[in-house]
Amino acid sequence: MKKLYFLAAGLFSILAFACTKDKSTSADRPLPTFTVSGLQASYSVLTHKDTLRIHPTVQDENRYEYYWTAFDANYTIGKGNRKPDTLAKTKDLDYAMILNPGPYVLVFNLKDKETGVTKLLNVNMTVSTLNMNGWYLLKDNNGKTDFDFIHSLGRIDNWIAFYNDGKSLEGTAVKAVFTNTFKMSLTSLDIFSAFTVLSDKDAAIYRIDNGKAMRTFDDMFFSKPPVRKPQSVYQPVNTNVIGVVNDGQVYVMQKGTLFASLPYNAAKLSSITAVGAMSLAFDQDSKSLVIINDFNFQAVPASGAELKNMNADLVWLNSYAGQRGIAMALFRKPDGSGLLYRLNVQFGFLLGTQQPMIQAKVTVPATHSLMAATAIGGNYDADFVYYAQGNKVYMTDLITLQEALQVTLPAGETVTGIQHIKYPQPSAGVPVTTDFLSVATYNNGRYKVYLHKISSTGTIQALAQPNFEGEGKINTVIYMENGSGSRVF
Repeated sequence: MKKLYFLAAGLFSILAFACTKDKSTSADRPLPTFTVSGLQASYSVLTHKDTLRIHPTVQDENRYEYYWTAFDANYTIGKGNRKPDTLAKTKDLDYAMILNPGPYVLVFNLKDKETGVTKLLNVNMTVSTLNMNGWYLLKDNNGKTDFDFIHSLGRIDNWIAFYNDGKSLEGTAVKAVFTNTFKMSLTSLDIFSAFTVLSDKDAAIYRIDNGKAMRTFDDMFFSKPPVRKPQSVYQPVNTNVIGVVNDGQVYVMQKGTLFASLPYNAAKLSSITAVGAMSLAFDQDSKSLVIINDFNFQAVPASGAELKNMNADLVWLNSYAGQRGIAMALFRKPDGSGLLYRLNVQFGFLLGTQQPMIQAKVTVPATHSLMAATAIGGNYDADFVYYAQGNKVYMTDLITLQEALQVTLPAGETVTGIQHIKYPQPSAGVPVTTDFLSVATYNNGRYKVYLHKISSTGTIQALAQPNFEGEGKINTVIYMENGSGSRVF
C-alpha cells in the first residue's frame, strides 16, 4: 500500500485515469473520441475468495477489441517494468481473483479496430488476503499433512492443498513454525512471512499471503540429505536464520540461501528442540544437551555441566524465549524416574559469562503421572507444567510436584497436544492480545481444539464445547495476527 506513491514517477507514468480522456498509442494520427462509464475510482477484493466483476458501458462498443491487465505496484524504481497480468480479453470482466495480495493498477484496454489505436483507462485496485489473521491448525489426516485455517469470516480446510493445486504435504505431521522475514535470495527485496512445515516424509516452506510452496525438501538444501527424515524445525531469536533437524543432523539456513550442515555435525540429535537466546537440542549418542549458536555447535557452560553425559533421555523441552528467558526440561533415567530442570537460557547464561544456567532441579518419581504423559505443555509466565493421560489434563509445578487434575474431557477423546498460545511474545511495553492454553484432542478420525483461559494461579476450567473441530489429528497450533505468528510454548 505504502508504495503506491511511486506510480506517477515509475512503471505507470504512462497511465492516468479518465472517463473520456485517454492516453493512447499511435500518436501520429488523430485520436478517435470515445466514451466509457461504469468504472469505479478504485476496487478492493480478497484473493482466492472474491470475483472481480466490472461491466462497463462503452459507446459504439463493437468498434473495439478489449482486454484487462493488472500491474503490480510493489516494484522498485530502476529495476525495470514488471510484466502485467492479463485478466480477460472481453469488455466485461468477471475474474475469480487469484493475484497475490498487494496494490495494483487495473487497466481497461480498448483497441480501435479501424485505427489500431489502444486507449488505456486505469484505476487503483487493492488485493487483500484473509491469511494474515486467524488460527492455523497443523494436522495429519489419511497420510497427508496440512493446515485447517480458521479466520473471522469462516475457515479454509486443508489450506496447503487449497493454494497448491490440491497437493498437501505427504506424511504424518511433525512440526510447523512461523518463519518471518523470508526471502528467496540474499538480494531479494520481496520479503514475506512463511510457515516451515515438516512431515515424517517431506518438508516445505509456504508463503502465507498467497499460500504457495516456495521451497520443498528437494530444493531447500545446498546438498540434499541422503535420508529424508525430517524431525524438527526451529526459528531462532536471530530471525535471519532458521534450522531443521533431519535424520539426527542439524541444518541451518541464512534466509535467502539454502540449508547447510554445520561444520562439525557429529551429534545425533533427537527430534526435540527449543529456542532461547541460542537454540537448544539433545545429542542422543552422548546423552547431552547441546547449544546451537546459529551456524555453530557450542557445549553447555560449566554451570550446566551436569546436562552433559547424563545417562538419561530427553522427554520434553520447552523454552520461553524473549522477556522471560527460561527453559524447562524433563529427562527420564533408566529406572523410570525423571529429572525436571529450570534453565536460564538468556545469552550470558548460555555463553557462560553469567551463572548458574541451572536454576532449579527436582527428581520426579517413576510413579508420577508426568512420567507416563501422552502430551506435555508449559506456561510462559510461571513454572507450571501441564500434561495429559488419556482424556484428563493435569497441572504440576517445579516445587511441589503436586498433581492437580484440571479438566476431564469427553470419553473417547485423547489429548494430542498442549500449548500455551501467548501473542505477541511478551516484551516490555507490548500488550498481549491472545493468551490461552490450547488443548487438542483426537477421537475416531476427528480433532477438537479447546482454548482455555489461564488463571493467575495457572489453573484452567472445563469448557462447554471446543473452539474448533475438524477432520484429522492436530500436531501444532499457531495463532496469526497482522501477518505475524505465535511461537510454540
